[in-house]
Amino acid sequence: MARHTLAVHTMSTTYTLVGIARAKAHRREVLVAKLAALRLRGAMEPGCLRYHVGEDAEDAEVFVLYMEWNSRHALESHLNSEYVRDFHATRQEFLEGDINFRWLNAA
Repeated sequence: MARHTLAVHTMSTTYTLVGIARAKAHRREVLVAKLAALRLRGAMEPGCLRYHVGEDAEDAEVFVLYMEWNSRHALESHLNSEYVRDFHATRQEFLEGDINFRWLNAA
C-alpha cells in the first residue's frame, strides 16, 4: 500500500483530518470494532491532540472520524503505521465504498 502523504497547506499549527465511512450491509459491528481499535491506539500516539469516532445521528451505518495532530510528522507517522495500513488493506471487507477524507485548516 502506498504511504499516505499530506498535500495540505495550513495556517494553523495543528493538522486535522476528518473521514466519513459507511458500513457494508450486515458489517456494522465489524466496522465499529475496527474504528474503536483505531481510536484507542491513535489517541495514545505522540502528537495526537484529539481522536474521535462518532455515529451519524440519522444513519447508524455512517461514522465520522475526527483527528487532530500537533504536527504534520505526527499525523503522517500515524497514517503510515502498520496497524493503520492493515486497516486500509482490509477495509473493503466492512466498508461500503471508501472513507471520504477531508483535510481541515483553521478558519
